[in-house]
Amino acid sequence: MRQKAYALIVEDGQLLLVRYYYPRENAWYWNFPGGTLEPGETLEEAVHRELMEECCVEVEVGPMLLREAVPGRGYIRHFYKCRITKGTPTISDNPATNESIGAIEWVRLDDPSQCGEWGRRNFPLVMRALAAERK
Repeated sequence: MRQKAYALIVEDGQLLLVRYYYPRENAWYWNFPGGTLEPGETLEEAVHRELMEECCVEVEVGPMLLREAVPGRGYIRHFYKCRITKGTPTISDNPATNESIGAIEWVRLDDPSQCGEWGRRNFPLVMRALAAERK
């Protein structure tokens, strides 16, 4: 089963999200920054690489807050609490990544409707993960 590693980066009550193009569906969707592990890579290394490639930032990878198998999707998502240590989130000028990224935005945690149906489905997951961290 494929492994995917994602960053949960929250600053001032806002969550960092990336708007990706999904060619199979010919549509743009919000998602967490991160992605699929490359061969020989650890989950933490994948988070570092993906955040640099997609958002042009270096991060400190904290604890894994959540691990979830997505039914019918053939992968497991791992969510890490992260903190930006260098850079400002911006779309890379690398053609390998910038053609599939339409936006990088800070989205208010108290308004999931900003991300449409995706936000309504995924923000409860984020809130559970963040609440578990506080315990």
